[in-house]
Amino acid sequence: MLQKLSVDNFALIENLQLDFPKGFSVITGETGAGKSILLGALGHLLGARADLKALRNPEKKCIIEGVFTLSRDMFLEAFKEHDLDFEVETIIRREIQPSGKSRAFINDSPVRLDILSQITERLIDVHSQHDTLLLNNNSFQLELIDNFAANTKVKSTYQKVYNQHLALTKELNKLEAQQKEEGGDADYRQFLFEELASAKLVPGEQDELEEKLSRLEHIGTIESAVAEALKLAQAEPYGISEGLKQSRNQLKSVGRFDKALATLAERLESLSIEFEDIRAELEQIGESSSFDPLEKEKFDQRLSHLMGLQKKHLVSSNEELIAKREEIEASIANALDRDENLSHLRKQIEDKLIELKGAADDLRKSRQTILAKLQASLEEILAGLNMKDAQFIIEIKEAKEYSLTGKDEIHFLFSANLGQRPALLSKIASGGELSRVMLALKAILSRTKALPTIIFDEIDTGVSGATARKIADILAAMGKDMQVISISHLAQIAAKGDSHFKVWKENSEGNTQTHIKELDADQRLEEIARLLSGEEITEAALANAKQLMAQ
Repeated sequence: MLQKLSVDNFALIENLQLDFPKGFSVITGETGAGKSILLGALGHLLGARADLKALRNPEKKCIIEGVFTLSRDMFLEAFKEHDLDFEVETIIRREIQPSGKSRAFINDSPVRLDILSQITERLIDVHSQHDTLLLNNNSFQLELIDNFAANTKVKSTYQKVYNQHLALTKELNKLEAQQKEEGGDADYRQFLFEELASAKLVPGEQDELEEKLSRLEHIGTIESAVAEALKLAQAEPYGISEGLKQSRNQLKSVGRFDKALATLAERLESLSIEFEDIRAELEQIGESSSFDPLEKEKFDQRLSHLMGLQKKHLVSSNEELIAKREEIEASIANALDRDENLSHLRKQIEDKLIELKGAADDLRKSRQTILAKLQASLEEILAGLNMKDAQFIIEIKEAKEYSLTGKDEIHFLFSANLGQRPALLSKIASGGELSRVMLALKAILSRTKALPTIIFDEIDTGVSGATARKIADILAAMGKDMQVISISHLAQIAAKGDSHFKVWKENSEGNTQTHIKELDADQRLEEIARLLSGEEITEAALANAKQLMAQ
């Protein structure tokens, strides 16, 4: 339950400190006094998106803090899941900086907004006039039925199967799209692969071919250069070979007198051996050099074939052609694998669909089992709200498609008067009737869903007199099992509260501020009288107020 609420620098609230007791509390005030501002501040504390416009003073940060009493059974696991320190008396704080940045804390540990919302959604149920419109929403109706049915396990099982079926279907659609996109190219890709495979590609072959062709195209120049090099090496009487030998011998003969010269003689020896190897290779080249037109044609054709393949595949080397061949080969293999995967996926989806149908049937049965009891409970409460002839019928029909909530369509059928055939609630119920139906649902829901606190924002819209007293009785009864806070403008409801808070606005020095305080017995009597008679409180109104409070 909500113990304390403090608000600083929010809208028309400069500073506010409130203590909320157990049981049934009422908040009253003139229209526009700031009751909605209080709910807005509470909404931010529960995880609503931060609004920079909410800052009263745009140069100061806004702080909203609440102290809650938590049930260990309800919240301990959630706190552990998010690595939060659990305290029976837990403090939740929200800060909005002038920059627009927002921060949230649970027991002084910073938390993301989504985690804050997950924790607080089980703390407080805020019912506003807008929520009454949700009665016509199929998803909301299903959620209500599931809450009454307490079928969390059955619903969780269905949703697990549904998500598995959905994932398999998405994968099937993806593979089928790929198959359709590539299907027409299968034969062509096979042709391309065979063409590249038959080319027997070798890394570096292109450079080697270009070098061989260059040699053949310049064979005359090469032969001339080799012959001239050999001539210089072997010239008589002193070619390069002989010259190296003579130089080595001269230095060697005096090497015993000078170690440096001996070293140079050794180097000339090595140089002479290396040069002799070069000369021998030149002789071999000279003997083997010849122009072969057939060989040149073969090299030309091979290089032209490789260049054609490179141009075709938009690459510039054999290495890239090899990579392209491997890529095409992999795509062909993937296509074969995809065909197998498609067959396997279709079988999986077929089996999962059978499982999904069974889970959807189980979920529908769990919902149907509580309908008669729920309808009877609703009609009983509505009868107590001066709708003794009201009929409420809940129909569950099989929907055309599966969804996350099952394969069910919910229809709330309603009739307020005797002899009137039940029709869709959205088509036949007035605003006041919708409010009473929602109150009846919430009253029953409060018995099945362990919510510590429920806040009603003008649940009494469209009702008055005896009906208002009945609503007050229901709220007071709910307050015996949980904390109930009702924002109201009716004296009949205000008189039933265990505690009573008043909201009002005050203008001072050009500023408007919203204030709220808990009323004592005399102040409460006066406020209820004001609700009955307006600003001018009469003796009759005071007497009527005393009577209402005594009932």
